[in-house]
Amino acid sequence: MLALAVVAVAGACTGGDGGDGGDAGDATDFCAAMARFEALQAAGDELFAATEVVPAEDLRDVFRQVDTTIDELIDSAPEAVATDVRLVGETTQQVIAALERVDYDLVALATDPQYAESLADVDDTRITEANDRLAVYVRTECPSPPSAS
Repeated sequence: MLALAVVAVAGACTGGDGGDGGDAGDATDFCAAMARFEALQAAGDELFAATEVVPAEDLRDVFRQVDTTIDELIDSAPEAVATDVRLVGETTQQVIAALERVDYDLVALATDPQYAESLADVDDTRITEANDRLAVYVRTECPSPPSAS
């Protein structure tokens, strides 16, 4: 939930017509990575909704996959959104690193001085603006998944 809240490109891959901006190969890889990211985001949300205490091993599994997917997003980001992807991705990876330091214990994370310090350094406005630009890009450049009829 914590890392997933930092990167909140809500509904990003649910609209658009494929567009013609950016490098087509990168956009295709990027859109696929974003779809994987959104699936992981949904899985993380389900973990937090399902129980009061989420087992550390479940958190570890989801966040390790998120971390790998962020690397894929950064590597495949089209030039038009590369800076935004890097900012949001690296910020999220800082949260994941903090979770790893406390062995995915959310109570310990809440009292971790390194985590508090890293949060103080986060420019929420820049993150929000970057997320907004990413959402627009993905909505216009990533094809919608086929509808279930």
